[in-house]
Amino acid sequence: MKRLTVMTVVLAVFAGNAMATYMLSRSASIVKPLQFVGYVAAGFSKTTQKYNDSTGKYEALPSDAQTSTLSADVMVGLSPLKSLEVLAVAPVVSKSRGDNSSFGLGDASLLLRYGLISGAVLPVKLTLAAAMMMPTSAEDAVLALGDRTLDVGLGAAAQMAKIGPMVAHARLAYWINGKTNDSTKVGNQFEYVVLPDFALGKKASVFVTLSGVMTADNVVSGVKLAASGAGQHSVGLGFTWNAVGPLWLKPKAAVPLVAISKGGSKPNFTIGLDLWAVVP
Repeated sequence: MKRLTVMTVVLAVFAGNAMATYMLSRSASIVKPLQFVGYVAAGFSKTTQKYNDSTGKYEALPSDAQTSTLSADVMVGLSPLKSLEVLAVAPVVSKSRGDNSSFGLGDASLLLRYGLISGAVLPVKLTLAAAMMMPTSAEDAVLALGDRTLDVGLGAAAQMAKIGPMVAHARLAYWINGKTNDSTKVGNQFEYVVLPDFALGKKASVFVTLSGVMTADNVVSGVKLAASGAGQHSVGLGFTWNAVGPLWLKPKAAVPLVAISKGGSKPNFTIGLDLWAVVP
């Protein structure tokens, strides 16, 4: 257990979650009562292009304007009752752009997950989620490690019963974002992940993902800020492996679908690594 804890901390420092928020990290399965779950959703990305509204295309950013993001959502939780999980989420974030850099805690969250359908009767599992994200990131950071707003998230995760070697998953989340100050309201955000998961024996599987994030325009003093929203989509590939005992690893990578994306800044690719364990 001590070795597992050390490994989790190391990966939290050297990796980051560039793929999606923690609401979409896990499947619809809920841990059993009085079990503990530890999870790190990690990845890396470097924004290399920005959308030009006048041309309708993504254009390369100057090297000193490109931002490298290295972060990890560290989740710890337990199931106090049947079908219910309570988790705390602490994002560790490192950003660098040109000669500037920031490292520290992002906006932390509290998360509830409830298994509405367990798969015992119907050939599907369905879990609902609710989260509150708090402005815990440093206010004076050179590069912002969070948007420092009070946000509320609602989500759902569904998975089919196994059909041959395949299990299909669909995960959705909607974030109602708060204000950065008295006049600026951050645009709400919808995100999704759809993936088929193909078993390779009892301890491994491979999956393909289609994911996206759509963000509404920011609102300043009651007026929408034109072209501040975005809709970005990507396709990815990953591998899940039960490395030892209760420890599972999930390396993954994704590339943007430029043809159907619009707005904001984007990387050429993202890479990630999730790991988790459930005890006892």
